Amino acid sequence: MLIKRLTLFLVMSLFAACQFSENRYLTRLVKPEELIGSWQATEFAIKSLRDVGVRDHLSVQDHTLVLKADGSCSIRAILNMPVEGRIDYRIYRTDCRWRLRNIGHQTLELNLTPTPTSGSPYFYFAEEGGRLLLWQYATDPDAWRYMEYEKKNTNTTLEP
Repeated sequence: MLIKRLTLFLVMSLFAACQFSENRYLTRLVKPEELIGSWQATEFAIKSLRDVGVRDHLSVQDHTLVLKADGSCSIRAILNMPVEGRIDYRIYRTDCRWRLRNIGHQTLELNLTPTPTSGSPYFYFAEEGGRLLLWQYATDPDAWRYMEYEKKNTNTTLEP
């Protein structure tokens, strides 16, 4: 009887400690033509970066992704969330390719050369307030902090 109570207590403690991440995955399939154009970080992305300890590159203009119809792309962004106090802020104007994949949820995968230390970055999709968003976790999923981008226009060049 003591073992059952102890087990029940441990299970209840685990559930109480875990906040559970929200489910913001888009259920419809995104078409490639919806993605063509310029994407920029949202204000929530910048807040999330601050919350996880980033101290530089805290402007939405510092985080830009351009997806072209031929599968090429350019990106300026933090590609790894802070690891041991360091961030990986990079600009790729060439050697960037994009494609849609499914890894349990539909994703936008970026193939970058040289590859970031965390591997090829990918983004999930969400729709909020009628806007399509690209997003990835900025930290522990239970923290509800995201690096997210919204589409700005159809310009296909990255400004220096």
